Amino acid sequence: MFKLLVRLVGVLTGICVVSAVLLTLVREGTKEQIEYQQLKALMAPAVKVVLPPSDNDPIADRVKIIIGKGKKGREITVFPAKKGGKLFALAYTASANGHGGPVEVMVGITVEGKIVGVKVVKHAETPGIGTKVINSKEFMSQFIGKSWNSKIALSNAGGDIQAVSGATETSTAVTNAIANAMKLFPDIKQKLSSKLG
Repeated sequence: MFKLLVRLVGVLTGICVVSAVLLTLVREGTKEQIEYQQLKALMAPAVKVVLPPSDNDPIADRVKIIIGKGKKGREITVFPAKKGGKLFALAYTASANGHGGPVEVMVGITVEGKIVGVKVVKHAETPGIGTKVINSKEFMSQFIGKSWNSKIALSNAGGDIQAVSGATETSTAVTNAIANAMKLFPDIKQKLSSKLG
């Protein structure tokens, strides 16, 4: 009886180990595809808005870049847009604190460093107040054409961006997120160029 019990425990342990190994292999083998599908669902609409039409799939061709060093380093996913195999624009996200928490903005930028599109991709701003900023085409259009070395700030902070009336806090958060994205541009462009060859 004892030998039978030991044998059963051994068989069950073997099945568990084999199952765990198989599950790990399946997970590792499908990780890239799962990430692609998640990004396609969550980021593709924003990428389509902020980047001009391209010959490639920026989601499939995404590149992960580490900005900063050591514990301060963070990974940024960059979505490159190409024509004829040549990079002409890129998109990535940056964030700043808003009224309800972080406001994350996707910014599309030419390789020369000019903004071609912006879209808020994540926020927790107050419906009807903060969302006036996020849904305002007029407000968002003020960033188009700004260069990476432009002063991107609200008019009350020395810039030329006009805040949405009654939603200054969210206007500030979106503006700061875009300014943060542009500060990263030279470093991202350099690292992306070396990765893409």
